[in-house]
Amino acid sequence: MMEPVLPDPITNYNRQVARQRYLRREEYVLGHHPGFNLVYWRRIVRAPARVESLGRRWGWSRDQIKLTQALLVTRMACVFIDHLITRMTQADILPRVAGAPHLEWERQYRDFLLRFLRAPEIHGRRDIVKIMQRLHRYTMPPQSLLDFRRRHWRWIAAILPSLLTPAAAAGLFIRRQFDVQGDPVVAARKICFTAALYSDVQERLYRQQWMYAYSDCLLRLYDLIRKHPDVLAAIIALE
Repeated sequence: MMEPVLPDPITNYNRQVARQRYLRREEYVLGHHPGFNLVYWRRIVRAPARVESLGRRWGWSRDQIKLTQALLVTRMACVFIDHLITRMTQADILPRVAGAPHLEWERQYRDFLLRFLRAPEIHGRRDIVKIMQRLHRYTMPPQSLLDFRRRHWRWIAAILPSLLTPAAAAGLFIRRQFDVQGDPVVAARKICFTAALYSDVQERLYRQQWMYAYSDCLLRLYDLIRKHPDVLAAIIALE
């Protein structure tokens, strides 16, 4: 049995960025669509097949299709569960203890994944959940990057002083252009290396924790990277 995991950082970040629009949509759904989750579950069940059909029509690779399916399902799962928790709160059936909605949300997410895995009409459902579990890797520095930095730390330390100004840090990604039309693995390695440099700067200039700065940097880049699913898949696959 797979270990169910909570939503990936990409989904959580997108929900925060679009929070106001999301809340307005949820308010409309609550007021106009009783039984929303029953209908929405059927949309979730159909979503992977629709992505596969469109992906084949547009010439996507198998990795691109599977990654898009995983991102879509995890986003739809959050909509499904947020609506359910709101209904439970309105009905006053959550325990009256601190953090009850959050704990119930986590429990419902795990239940959702188990229900998804048991739905025989969803083709490739286990592969989709496996990729959903791997999405967390997007915001984690791959071991190969950490090994490279350890081997070449003298060189990195030598160039860092020239970057320790707000303007230099802000322009770091502008100066390092990424060929996203070329080898996606090469582009992924360059993006991760530059994100690590950015984190070095944030750590020294603003006393940010390095791992937090790295994760935050990759999330801020997501809107650009998601336009190139092969590069996104390569970042997640980096060892």
